[in-house]
Amino acid sequence: GDAQGAATPAPADAAPSPAVALPPGPATLQARERLSERTGVSPAAPFGDTNTGALPADPGAPPIDPADAARVADGEITRTSTFRDLGLSTGPLTLRGFSPLQGLDVIVPANRVVTHAKITLSGALSPSLLPEASAVSVTLNEQYVGTIKVDPEHPRFGPITFDVDPLYFTGDNKLNFHFAGEYRRDCNDLYNEVLWARISDFSTVTLTTTRIAPDRKLSYLPAPFYDPNLRTPLRVPVVLPNPNSHGALKASALVASWFGKLADFRKVSFPVSTTLPASGNAIAIGENLPINARNSRPTGPTLSEVENPNDRLGTILVVTGRNAAEVEVAARVLAFASDTLGAVGTKVVNDVTLEARQPYDAPAFVPTNRPVRFGELVTASDLQAGGFAPPVMALPFHMPPDLYTWRNRPYPMDLWIRAPGGPVVDLETSRLDVSLNNNYLTSFTLKPPGLWTSWSERMVNQHAGAVEHMASLPSWLLFGQNQVQFGFDARPIDRGVCRRTPGDIHMSVDSDSTLDFRRAYHFTTLPNLSFFAEAGFPFTRMADLSETTVVLPHQMDAGTAGTFMDLMGFFGATTWYPAAGVQLMDVDEVSSHPPDGDVLVLSTASNAPKFDDLLSRSPYVLSDGHIRVGEHMGLQGIWYLFQDHDHNGIKDGVQADLNAPIAGAGVLLGAQSPFQSHRSVVALMGDTPARMHDLVMGLRNKDDVPHIQGDLVLRNGDKLTSYRTAPTYTMGSLPWWMWMDWYLGTRPLTVYVLGLAGAGMLAAAVVRMLRRRARKRMEEGEQIKETPSETD
Repeated sequence: GDAQGAATPAPADAAPSPAVALPPGPATLQARERLSERTGVSPAAPFGDTNTGALPADPGAPPIDPADAARVADGEITRTSTFRDLGLSTGPLTLRGFSPLQGLDVIVPANRVVTHAKITLSGALSPSLLPEASAVSVTLNEQYVGTIKVDPEHPRFGPITFDVDPLYFTGDNKLNFHFAGEYRRDCNDLYNEVLWARISDFSTVTLTTTRIAPDRKLSYLPAPFYDPNLRTPLRVPVVLPNPNSHGALKASALVASWFGKLADFRKVSFPVSTTLPASGNAIAIGENLPINARNSRPTGPTLSEVENPNDRLGTILVVTGRNAAEVEVAARVLAFASDTLGAVGTKVVNDVTLEARQPYDAPAFVPTNRPVRFGELVTASDLQAGGFAPPVMALPFHMPPDLYTWRNRPYPMDLWIRAPGGPVVDLETSRLDVSLNNNYLTSFTLKPPGLWTSWSERMVNQHAGAVEHMASLPSWLLFGQNQVQFGFDARPIDRGVCRRTPGDIHMSVDSDSTLDFRRAYHFTTLPNLSFFAEAGFPFTRMADLSETTVVLPHQMDAGTAGTFMDLMGFFGATTWYPAAGVQLMDVDEVSSHPPDGDVLVLSTASNAPKFDDLLSRSPYVLSDGHIRVGEHMGLQGIWYLFQDHDHNGIKDGVQADLNAPIAGAGVLLGAQSPFQSHRSVVALMGDTPARMHDLVMGLRNKDDVPHIQGDLVLRNGDKLTSYRTAPTYTMGSLPWWMWMDWYLGTRPLTVYVLGLAGAGMLAAAVVRMLRRRARKRMEEGEQIKETPSETD
């Protein structure tokens, strides 16, 4: 935990946190979110809704008095949240002598201000503590709030309520608890079990907040639609007056992928309507939309912020132009140059020039043509920790999932670590544990090199004072989204009870440590929907989706348009680059103008027969509200016997005799493109647009992604079932000498047959050679007998 609080509580055996907390950057927030997923701690919940401006409902709150209706209409609400609601889902906060500082985040959205606040606490203090020398201090953003005193006769306390000055609150607030405890008057062992205090996770924070009048200037974008302090799902309402306009949809793809890039690991959704919302904020995209309260029309590509006519505190961002091309220009400027718009409410913008993207150059993907420094992925402060057993540090990184190495050789990691030595840390028993995606890899000692090595390093080595270790990242543990975890476990030198051990030690992983993926080649077999779920592959091979065509129904409804934007947001979060190159096509145009590159299909199940040509290489048939294995795939059961199998629970669609109704369900289907053998088609369908939306949201759900595999996924409610039936095809290239390794690597039966055949051929060759030699010796012997001797 940070000294000013922590979104994820430190473990019970953790040492004190550092005394200074740096503002968290995007990588820090991403690491905290993924660590919270690992530990089961959910992200901190905000007191309000910064995305829509709508008044959040509190299920436990009493009905609003009619006298307060006007006040509520202006946006003032009172909400009480338990510590569990704020992210403390693993139990009470436990403070000990060697881990006296714990905390959590209290988020206030940027469009709200706190007018009244109180904290109600309950818990327990060790009855063995000395009352005059022990207490728990409560602070908010380092401002004193109150003290919990020890009563040995009544170890349990609470509920105790402290009023908090509203001026203490900012956007991301650190609520901290600092424990000071002594159990004897002369000397205290900080590791003694009697030194403890617990703050219940049912303690509450009550805030009264009010919405503030927005300052509608383009320079504040992405506010008020996005608040970087929030780590809850992002919801951005969108108004599309004409969902059938491909020009508006291409512009919406840019807007959605831009917000996806900002949201990163958070879920992001875009509910689409054709009219303005009754309250809150929204983005309106279309041709010739009014750009001010006087209903003035655009004179070129225009971005404008106006008041929501249904809500004086709501803001509408208008993305418009005189035609579809100008609407797309306005969206492109928003996505790529929003920081150049200036402190104005309305601006006619000029187009931006974008360089052509290269394969696999997405900003989110780690390069595979050079070593990658840790400092390129996170800040140096993210790799530093305080105390003997600090919270686990995380190194998140994205990578394309189609990497292949010779015989699955692992990838090297050059690791440099720094830790204090001397009379502070027992280096012989201290270690650093390294894990990959929550899978333990190895442990390294903190013992520094010898004296001669240390002095020689000072002359030639920039890592002087650090200890180097080489680790390996197994290829089979790497996915599209990954995280290397570093856990320090240092042991203090035993000095006895009456000699204090310093607790403010610092340890770090050097930001110049590197990951190296240069031994990998881009080559894989498809269809594989797990690649799509993990990294949007193969579409994200080009960061701007310039080799992707989205095929849509002839008549688009708002729900399908919202699913399209949700999917573009997913791609933006995966690549960290707006979808500037995606192409759109009407299903009726496919036969006359076959799409190039990879193809995405979005449609409700009722329109599925219209996409039969695109899915002609899929073994599945969608018709009459059912999905079944087609009759033309009768021999696929034989072909399946010769394919690679895994043991992840994927069902063979033929053997399962698949014939499932699409009722309240979604279908995710992968197949080979009928137009190019190395290209792919992925279809997202459902009986309603809501089911399609659920499919896309599942791509950002850590519990759903492991179940998305094979070439078909059926989603019924929260249940996901995966199938694999179609023949596979390859994408990418390998050197000629690696083809044999790839072909035989997962075919042991073929290896056995080839081995027996090779042994037989070798034996036949040896027998033939021996017979030839025997025949030659016999011929030489006969010649000797026939040759007369000199005596004759």
